[in-house]
Amino acid sequence: MIRRIIRGGLRALPLVLLFIACTARPAPWSGGLPGRGESGPATRLVAQADGLAERGQAPEAFQVYEAVLRDYPADPASAAALYGLGRLQATSGSPLRNYRAAHAAFSRLLTEHPQSRWESEARAWRALLGDLIAHEDDTARLKAQLDRLRRTDPDLERRR
Repeated sequence: MIRRIIRGGLRALPLVLLFIACTARPAPWSGGLPGRGESGPATRLVAQADGLAERGQAPEAFQVYEAVLRDYPADPASAAALYGLGRLQATSGSPLRNYRAAHAAFSRLLTEHPQSRWESEARAWRALLGDLIAHEDDTARLKAQLDRLRRTDPDLERRR
């Protein structure tokens, strides 16, 4: 029964990942910069990071987004940097994939920039990532239970 539950949960995971992958490629990467006429240093850095992300250079884009957040925390472009970080970490094929970190980035975006142009997308990403994280936690818990059962009853597999 536990194995059936684990398999059922794992069957839903590809659908969630497919949804993420399908929504993870709008252009430009961060959906544009705040105040289209702005050309301050933070805005230029976000544009540079967006370009790196679009070209598949995720680690380099990550560093530039982080620099914007570190060096220009009060700049409106920091909302775009948070959105870009969240996307880099939420994209299933990214070498930086980290659903918990992406959830944290989108949560921070909603807290620090509640009126940003990415508010509705950040809420959707955060909800989806929360569900995915809960699914992963359930799967890990069930696998641990199954491992304990196997250690308790070594003949469990042979009786099937």
